[in-house]
Amino acid sequence: METEGLERVLDYIDTHISEKISLAELAELAGYSPFYFSRLFSRIMGISVTGYIRIRKLQHALSDLAEGNKVLDVSLRYGFDSHEGFTRAFTDMFGMAPGKAKRYLVSYKVPQYRIPDEHDGRMEMESEERQMDLGGSLHELVFEVLRTSLEEAEEGFCTQIEVVLHDDGSVRIADNGRGIPLTQNTGKDREVLDRIFSGYPLSGPACLRTEEIAGYSLKTVNSLCEKLKIRTYRDGFEFWQEYIRGIAQHEVMSEPCDHESGTEILFRPDRAVFGEKRISADRIREWVRKQTGERNTPVIQISEED
Repeated sequence: METEGLERVLDYIDTHISEKISLAELAELAGYSPFYFSRLFSRIMGISVTGYIRIRKLQHALSDLAEGNKVLDVSLRYGFDSHEGFTRAFTDMFGMAPGKAKRYLVSYKVPQYRIPDEHDGRMEMESEERQMDLGGSLHELVFEVLRTSLEEAEEGFCTQIEVVLHDDGSVRIADNGRGIPLTQNTGKDREVLDRIFSGYPLSGPACLRTEEIAGYSLKTVNSLCEKLKIRTYRDGFEFWQEYIRGIAQHEVMSEPCDHESGTEILFRPDRAVFGEKRISADRIREWVRKQTGERNTPVIQISEED
């Protein structure tokens, strides 16, 4: 199938996303029989026609919820037979109920579709190159969190950093820096954490067919994690917030504590994106050596949970 023909099909899907779209009309637009078109589409995009349309409907639904539309209205707009069916499909894809996403998602823009390049090794979802790319992205999550702690150390506020790789695939990174400047003002604290962490779901390799990861930030890290929990200790208080795929799950919580200042981030990379690939402690040590050179501070401990 020519790229131009596939682009017409993908444009048509987005333009008519709130309508019922049949395989026959897409095949006619592309100039193939429904059977042959279905096979070509799956081979090129790495996902079935119906699977792709379902993902796009849910992405558009997420955008509508972020704009404040009612869950029931959104479910009907995109052709779901029932509120329960929409909630189930939405939760399966994004990891949370649509009502929670509507309440806590800061913003979301439906990503532009992307046609895989036949010559870059990405046409098969499980190609060796794709797996290598995901492995690099997986470690970049750890590096991005570590950069924040190293910046605290470079400014003279952090002397210890601890990295623990847990057996379940989650990672805990803690430092004794200043901690995030939270104040027990719920509204302002949420704004502070939203600016740093609030992301949006990048759910699964199928969804990554429609978006590239453009650079890394803590928002990107959060978006690519099944779960992320931030704890910060400052001025005699512990503050915490939990996220699923970039979206907060409650208001910022706090309580008095007797704990030195610092920040702890516990996160589990999204298995729907990275599969069961494991983070390498040796790779982290190598990266840390390149960043710190011969400096003795901060003291960085990297360990693996038995």
